Amino acid sequence: MPEHDLREGQSMPLPSYLSYLMYQTEQHRRAMAADHVARHGLSFPKWVAMLSLARFGECSMTRLSKLSAADRTTLTRSIDGLIRDGLVERGGAPNDRRKVVVRLTEAGAALLQRIRDELTPLHQEACSELSADEQSALAFYLKKMLGGLIPEPDWKDEILSFGPPIPRLA
Repeated sequence: MPEHDLREGQSMPLPSYLSYLMYQTEQHRRAMAADHVARHGLSFPKWVAMLSLARFGECSMTRLSKLSAADRTTLTRSIDGLIRDGLVERGGAPNDRRKVVVRLTEAGAALLQRIRDELTPLHQEACSELSADEQSALAFYLKKMLGGLIPEPDWKDEILSFGPPIPRLA
């Protein structure tokens, strides 16, 4: 169905409505999560940076920016604050000391786990109207949509994987 085609009773084309629903869902979920992370002195961008470091391991800022879908300015500001707070550290890459990477500290990993535990009921509540099969189907379709938006195959595989990080070659 072309983007401009409207069926009777629709206020917008279906692809636009899907985008609207995804946006509204994420905004409501983000607002609830932001309240939880703020209790621990974190902004939502700092939380996303910490989650990404936990998920993908130590990263260069360029890689972290791509994997977290964060703009470099916001990410740099967030990482600088997390370093000041002792939750993230900056250092040389183990295989090449000339490269600078950022990684979670033990304190950062511990705080991240506490917040994750607090957010588990929120995530369960967000999915409570969906059966397990519906949750699996939704994940399948969202991965398909997101995969179509990521042009780089390496990034796509890493971002869409549901499990341990994909090992990176030097």
